[in-house]
Amino acid sequence: MLFSIDPDVAASGAPLELFLAAIHVDERERVSARIQNALDAGGDFAEEYRVVQRDGSVRWVHARGRCHLDEAGATVRFPGVVFDITERRRAEEELRKSNEELKRVNRELEEFAFVASHDLQEPLRMVNIYTQLILKVLGPQGGPLDQYAAFVQQGVTRMEALIRDLLSFSRTVQADELPVGSADLSVSLSQALSVLKTRIQENGAIIRIGFLPTVRGDEAQLVHVFQNLLSNALKYRKSDVAPDIQISAKMDGRHWIISVADNGIGFEPQYAERIFGLFKRLHKDDYPGTGLGLAICKRIVERYGGRIWADARPGDGATFHFSLLPKEAEWQ
Repeated sequence: MLFSIDPDVAASGAPLELFLAAIHVDERERVSARIQNALDAGGDFAEEYRVVQRDGSVRWVHARGRCHLDEAGATVRFPGVVFDITERRRAEEELRKSNEELKRVNRELEEFAFVASHDLQEPLRMVNIYTQLILKVLGPQGGPLDQYAAFVQQGVTRMEALIRDLLSFSRTVQADELPVGSADLSVSLSQALSVLKTRIQENGAIIRIGFLPTVRGDEAQLVHVFQNLLSNALKYRKSDVAPDIQISAKMDGRHWIISVADNGIGFEPQYAERIFGLFKRLHKDDYPGTGLGLAICKRIVERYGGRIWADARPGDGATFHFSLLPKEAEWQ
């Protein structure tokens, strides 16, 4: 729908009042002020607002206008056009409500995972403690009883590891509320190496470290990324070769690409995406784990606007890459 306001008679208020008459009363003053500002300044006008039709129904419109000026710079004509955007606004409102509901459900799930993980630890400790007390009271037995107790202890140990990883995952999700700062990846890596120092020494691993940049992120969160990737490189090593792990970084477009390459057993390329899912594990029978480590890495990296992926072939090792924005990049 086209409209035109005549500035020559705007002082009387008639043309502007006729235009404003259909605008919802709650928005009339705002729209009127925007139009008057455009007329006074000889500028453009663009606004979204509600209008009330003759049957009383309310529609959303987008109005655009442009002042036409004379040689003296005064506005002589103000034509424009109005588009009905009701369906778009309804779709946006439904999407907003859906997003709010999804966020609410996610918060509840995160809180449940956090609380449940805490509450599950105490019963597990009790199971382990009383199993050992029963064996102590019964005295040396040997045979199946000791074997059953060992199975209980293995189950408890695995469940404790799963709970710890669930807590780590829930914390990475809750960290979405925290501000994004800058992270020196060399500091994050140093902390991860400190945590894994004993395992690195036990495996005789060689760690080769190249230049690492400062990126947008959180140093403490990115420690988890390096720790999980290095832990996997140590876990999935070849039995007859010392682990050789190389960590490097290069700039690619707007992102830094950080790579962690190893000389381990590798895996089939078809599993390169699957391994980042929750509880997704390869070599389940041969290697311990909960299947949450790479999911945690993925959650952290994506939170800071990056992505994570892997290249591998059986017997040829694996290389995990993740991308992060430079510290000076504008947050998108």
